[in-house]
Amino acid sequence: MKSATNLILFKIVYGMSLAGVSIGFPWLGAIGLIGFLIWHAKTSAHAKADFILVGIAILLGTLVDTINIHTGVLVYQESWPSASIAPFWIMVLWANLALIMNGALRWLQGRYLMAAAIGAVIGPLGYMLGVKLGTASYAGDKLEFVLVTGISWMIALPLLLLVAERLRKQQTA
Repeated sequence: MKSATNLILFKIVYGMSLAGVSIGFPWLGAIGLIGFLIWHAKTSAHAKADFILVGIAILLGTLVDTINIHTGVLVYQESWPSASIAPFWIMVLWANLALIMNGALRWLQGRYLMAAAIGAVIGPLGYMLGVKLGTASYAGDKLEFVLVTGISWMIALPLLLLVAERLRKQQTA
């Protein structure tokens, strides 16, 4: 039940983030994330480890999505705090993702090749959904976009799962 609720809350925050940017209110996802964080703090046996992971995911995600900007594959709408780095609402999405690494996606821990394959597919698809909703636009060739985002997620998803697993085990040791 907790895993299902974890996934549902992730999807709600994801939807709020994209919808918020689409309607000119990029802070909407952050409001949802605060609720998710509160729920997580009250229900997770390893909340401390997951909150550390949130910080790591924000740093990793900021790097990944800043690379997307500088390689010229994507242009993000609502580019606060700066058009040269990943926008705040993208950082919210990465924090949101971190909260399911030891929840809904825990089954992927230890299955890093599978996680890499999943990341290579869902990474570009997630960005494509954002483009469809007007939260970002392609800045160049679509094949280059798929390669850059696919490779970055092929690395990022298993890496976050590995770090999540290690942090969780450290907290419970």
